Amino acid sequence: MQEGTKDRRGRSHPPQCTTSRVNGQIVRMEVTDRSVTSRTVVQQIESVTHYSVSPRTIRRRLQQSTLSARRPLLGLPLTQNRRRPSYQWCDERRMWVAEWNETVFTDKSRICLQHHDGRIRVWRHRGEMMLKSCVMHRYTGPAPALMV
Repeated sequence: MQEGTKDRRGRSHPPQCTTSRVNGQIVRMEVTDRSVTSRTVVQQIESVTHYSVSPRTIRRRLQQSTLSARRPLLGLPLTQNRRRPSYQWCDERRMWVAEWNETVFTDKSRICLQHHDGRIRVWRHRGEMMLKSCVMHRYTGPAPALMV
């Protein structure tokens, strides 16, 4: 070997097939629509860049940018009819000082008997659990359920 040249034998993995610009596009696609799948991103990237990328590469690039796939937080959509009693209850008790130490909060749990596969994932950074784009509203209509 000559002095000043590089030895490339130390590389144990193939070179990256995406550029930093494409990596940025991948992250922007996921952040704008948190529940988009990696296969959908592959199709969009292939239509823009005209070269193929695997879904595993997409997931790897997202993990490198500190995004992780998590189940979305399930929340009830707050309507005016649900907000009004809560505001009224809080307004009536806003001047309480000593009474709050004696207050016990209880909650009802609704167990839905319908099947939910739980396969929906949301790409998010750490601490972004309560973002509107990371919360999936669940259906609250008539369904077989138990109240506990």
